[in-house]
Parts: sequence; structure tokens; C-alpha cells
Amino acid sequence: MFDDLSPDLGDFARALVDAAGAAGLQPRVTSTLRTHSQQGRLYRGYLANPGRAYPVAPPGYSAHEYGEAFDLVVSPMEALADVGYTWQQWGGGWDPADAVHFELPGASDRARQKGREQEGKSPFLVELASSLPFGLPLSLVLDFLGIPASARKSVTPEQEQYLRALAVRSGLK
Repeated sequence: MFDDLSPDLGDFARALVDAAGAAGLQPRVTSTLRTHSQQGRLYRGYLANPGRAYPVAPPGYSAHEYGEAFDLVVSPMEALADVGYTWQQWGGGWDPADAVHFELPGASDRARQKGREQEGKSPFLVELASSLPFGLPLSLVLDFLGIPASARKSVTPEQEQYLRALAVRSGLK
């Protein structure tokens, strides 16, 4: 699970979980890396139930999609503020408004910037790029696949089928 996270985050996430466990808080990581489509499902659920306890970023705008965040719960949940405080003291990003969300410093800002850069691009191509390790830039993936710049905003069903097959054969998906 932590191996899916950015190399800058995985060891620190493990250390936080170990520290919470040593304190008797029964930590449980509920989410690490998410695909674009997983983030989309969570976001649609959030929009359908706006009274939900924790916010969900739109797909393309979540630090989870870039391996720079994880969600953690503890028992009792009231102790989560102490865990968040510890994470902040270690230099991590944490906000009581989304108390289960722990991230690298500035990860949400970077995710929002990446999301703005992806706006208007084919959701399939964004999903393909987000499935690659270490969040390779979409433009690099498309260059590698030989997709001309003029075709990067829309993909026909036939092109999508071809690209899915190519991704599978290449071990990308």
C-alpha cells in the first residue's frame, strides 16, 4: 500500500502509522494512490451527498492521484487531531477540515495546478497517464505513444480502443 505512494512520502507514512499504533490508536490507512476514475467515483458520491463528513477533490485535482497523499483513521477518532499535529510537526501537510487526509507539504496545491493543466484534455488520455508510475506528465506519455498535439483533446472510440490495447501490451495498464 505505501509502495504506491511517492518515494518522498511512503517511509514517512509508515512511520506515522507505526507511531499511532505504538500509541494504541489502532491506525488504519483507508486510501493511498487513486486512479482518475476512482477519484471521479468518490467525487460524484461527494456531490450526491454534500453533507458528507470529509471533502473530495474533483478528478485530476487530488494529491491522491499523484501518490502524494494518504487517508488515515484511528480509534478513537478524537485522537486524529493529535496524529495530524504530529504529522505537521514532522513537516507534513494536514488540515483539520479534512482530518483523515495526510499529504506531502504543498501536495494539494501541486495537484490543483496539475488539474488546471489537464482541463479540456481527453479523460481517457488523462486516465492512461495517471496510471503510470511517478505521475509522468501526460504530454510525455502522448509523445511516446505518437499522439499528435492536434488530437490530444478528443479521442475517438476507435483510438481509445487502440490505445487501451497498446497500454496493456506495453504493461502500462
